[in-house]
Amino acid sequence: MSELDAADSEFAPYDRIADLWRRDRLATSFRERRFLERLIDGLPEGARVLDLGCGFGEPIGRFLVDAGLEVTGVDASGRLLEHARRALPGATFIPGDMRTVEVAGPFDAIVAWDSVFHLPRDDHAALYRRMAGWLRPGGRLLLSLGGSGAPDFSSEMHGVPFFYSGHEPDEAVALLELAGFRVEHREIDDPTSRGHLAILAVREDRRSAEAPA
Repeated sequence: MSELDAADSEFAPYDRIADLWRRDRLATSFRERRFLERLIDGLPEGARVLDLGCGFGEPIGRFLVDAGLEVTGVDASGRLLEHARRALPGATFIPGDMRTVEVAGPFDAIVAWDSVFHLPRDDHAALYRRMAGWLRPGGRLLLSLGGSGAPDFSSEMHGVPFFYSGHEPDEAVALLELAGFRVEHREIDDPTSRGHLAILAVREDRRSAEAPA
């Protein structure tokens, strides 16, 4: 998917709110930091990290770059990627849908924070297999999900509706394990947000961790 195509796709709402979202996000606390610190603990300088749904590259991408890591970001919003490239000129940014985008691994770690739950939950299992395929054995994953397992729903940001979808936490963990991950930590880190679930996992060296389709 090209950036021009993305503007006319299901991801067009992200372009519409990109500037306002960036303004608001930079004014809020960096609550993901403690999970990111655990994710990169022990990674060598120059380790490769894939940020799926990277948005405008801050604060997560900046944290990773400042830690001396090689960052590749993927996002379907061309407008958000414009901001990301200006903020982090040393990182690589690829336009596309994480379900279909072509990315050259292997990576030492993957971050998918507040991005997967915007995709239908029927797509999550295949996406987890893609993530496992992008990671080297022993590679790490930081993932956030909608933990309530509620039916698909929409909510507005800046007057624009956005889609959400997710599994119950136990079911999400089971799908990750089937994809070749060992879940090391899970936590409802924001109970007010329909059970926002943070997960840290490691890719095991198992045949079920298939290469991306």
